[in-house]
Amino acid sequence: MFTLIQPIAAVLFAVFAAYCSKQFELMHFGEMRDGSTLPLWAAAVAAVVAWLFVGRRIGRALWHSIYQGVQGVVLAAVAITAVTAVGEVFYRGYHRRYDEPMEAVTGYFSIIIDWLREMLVQDFLVLTLSGGAVIGVILHVLWVMMERRRNDRG
Repeated sequence: MFTLIQPIAAVLFAVFAAYCSKQFELMHFGEMRDGSTLPLWAAAVAAVVAWLFVGRRIGRALWHSIYQGVQGVVLAAVAITAVTAVGEVFYRGYHRRYDEPMEAVTGYFSIIIDWLREMLVQDFLVLTLSGGAVIGVILHVLWVMMERRRNDRG
């Protein structure tokens, strides 16, 4: 059943993913790149993850909502990495860094592993995991308020 918590989760995750992707660019490249589409891709993928995964699981208990927020951030990070690595494989293939298609397939997984390894910096982990916990608390509080209002009407 559709609830309003799903689009709210999608918006919160999209904004948080865009912010975290800018921090990742600063960490990865040392500066912000003009015209980078990473924040847009990150926001779109995180919104889909939040809508389909996190939004449906909020509301059982506060600790469970916090857990779902953290788990959603981890899933969004893996999904964003997988989606943006496709573009990197095409970029490298266009510049003839791969000799054959199988090398591009193995290169795809090595790109994902390298980018996820770069995210294992303590400051970035604290940012993402604490942000996921805060989003879980916010979503739980909103869900409780909306459920209380819905039950008072009926």
